[in-house]
Amino acid sequence: MSVFSPDCKHYAVRFEAMPLMVYRELASHLACVAGVETELEWKKGAHFRYEDSQIEALIVHQSADVDLDQVKRILAHYGTWQYSPLDPSAS
Repeated sequence: MSVFSPDCKHYAVRFEAMPLMVYRELASHLACVAGVETELEWKKGAHFRYEDSQIEALIVHQSADVDLDQVKRILAHYGTWQYSPLDPSAS
């Protein structure tokens, strides 16, 4: 798991086995924060299993002046999450 970087403005978050409905709820909650936009990344797999999440990750795009504490509180509300930076310069 990577350490959350406030400098990264484009990143993915993943929750272990979170259902589609809850990912959509999370995306709606994050959309309430000024400067945050989200999109769902669908899993690409040959086999569908009802027990597995259909979502690979929630992609987050945020502006430079976003309230990071609010974003972190919302993410933490949904449980333990994994963070992956999408910026080429972030590692």
